[in-house]
Amino acid sequence: MANNGNDWKRSADGSNSELQKVIEALQAKVTSLEREMSQTKSTVAKCQQQVAFTAHFNKGGPTTHSGSYDVPIAFSQVELNLGKGYDSKSGVFTAPVAGLYLFHLYVKGVGTKTANDQFQLAIVNGKSELAKVTLHSELYKYARTSTSVATHVEAGQKVCVKFHDWPVRHSEPFSYDNWHDTSFTGVLICAD
Repeated sequence: MANNGNDWKRSADGSNSELQKVIEALQAKVTSLEREMSQTKSTVAKCQQQVAFTAHFNKGGPTTHSGSYDVPIAFSQVELNLGKGYDSKSGVFTAPVAGLYLFHLYVKGVGTKTANDQFQLAIVNGKSELAKVTLHSELYKYARTSTSVATHVEAGQKVCVKFHDWPVRHSEPFSYDNWHDTSFTGVLICAD
């Protein structure tokens, strides 16, 4: 007991280096825990960041597309646009944050006057083709197809749907059914 009293006295006088070491170690630990807490908050904020969109063609009848290559197909009826990455005028999604995304394209085509027309559409990221579908449209019938792709996208990169430039058979402009069947969807699965 006497030693404890003497240790206290030395500490009160500021001559006890052991107590100072403990205080410094505790301060370092608090600093470390504050840094870890900040990193955890940042990770949680990234996980809570919501980026998702679903867009269709406008309702009211078939939309005709001439099959122009290298021109994004605009899905102008936007149901959801969390993160404001999808532009309904251009048909282009610009990733607001880098991360793993899932994209889905569903197409319902209206038969043309020529049997067995073929159309290929692709989900593209810049010049890279991520996924493509081929639609075979028979005389006055509906044809349906879909594709999905999970891919990493950098912040600012653009993803859209275009006609594929691989030679396909089509004698007339292609028509899509407009009653929310033809759609383009994207969702952020996990931010970097």
